[in-house]
Amino acid sequence: MKEKKESTTSNKIADALRKEVNYGRLHPGDKLIEREIAQKYEASHIPVREALRILEGEGFIVHQKFAGYTVREVTPEEMIELYNIMRFLSVQLLTRAIPRYTEITFYQLRTLLTDMAKAKEPDAIISMLIRFAEIVYYPAGLNYTYGLAKQILNRNIPVLQGLIKNVGKGAIPTDKFETFIDLCQKNDVEKTVKYVIDQYDKVTKLFVAYMSESKKG
Repeated sequence: MKEKKESTTSNKIADALRKEVNYGRLHPGDKLIEREIAQKYEASHIPVREALRILEGEGFIVHQKFAGYTVREVTPEEMIELYNIMRFLSVQLLTRAIPRYTEITFYQLRTLLTDMAKAKEPDAIISMLIRFAEIVYYPAGLNYTYGLAKQILNRNIPVLQGLIKNVGKGAIPTDKFETFIDLCQKNDVEKTVKYVIDQYDKVTKLFVAYMSESKKG
């Protein structure tokens, strides 16, 4: 029973730290001190160590001898690779999901877009974007693929923050999402998937341009 409790605690700590990294509250190069984490989450060192090992295995942090754990930097090349993987996963998920959408699905998506258009905080917008993706992909019934897609979306949060803040000037245009919903309602799977892939390609180009400007700065 104790081992199960420690495993649950380690997962909770890993989830919390993962979110800190994803949302940019922990930055590349920041050190993760085991003692401080244990104090913060009121946990023993055993689940903290397990949580750090989980994050190391997922590529969020790295461990160096005598230096401990630090937040790992994801390179622009790796981010582009993630976009390409997401592009592939989206085809698989949408092809199966779109024919399964119901009126409830479309109501949820349009309600979310209304809230997104009113949102002012980048983190709130990002949370809605992720929720939009969850509603869109979940009906596919491909749980493993869906899980991978969610992981990649969360890993891209720092990039989305930068794009919203510096390219979108703190907002996100919702017209592309409206077009997506309209296409889905026509149940034209091939056209809808092509439209989504085109948008992914445009976002990738925006990302490359944004990263290039960031390096110059």
